[in-house]
Amino acid sequence: MSNKELIELLKHCSPDIIYIVNDENRIIKLHTPIKLLVLFDVGDYRKNEIVTSSELKITTEARIVFYIDGKNYHTYYFDILTI
Repeated sequence: MSNKELIELLKHCSPDIIYIVNDENRIIKLHTPIKLLVLFDVGDYRKNEIVTSSELKITTEARIVFYIDGKNYHTYYFDILTI
């Protein structure tokens, strides 16, 4: 993705909001901080631990990452907790 394309994409993204589809196929708007369940051991976190993402970021490949305690983690390591 070029810098120009990334700049255009970032105009429509927020570091504080994510939209998800829940178990009832409804779209939910979540604001940070977002609670996450760790699915696999990653970094200092262990499977089944609950962590909090304070911010959402986007990579140059247009993928969302969670910002947790000063580090960025890909979303596939976590499940978003909505309750």
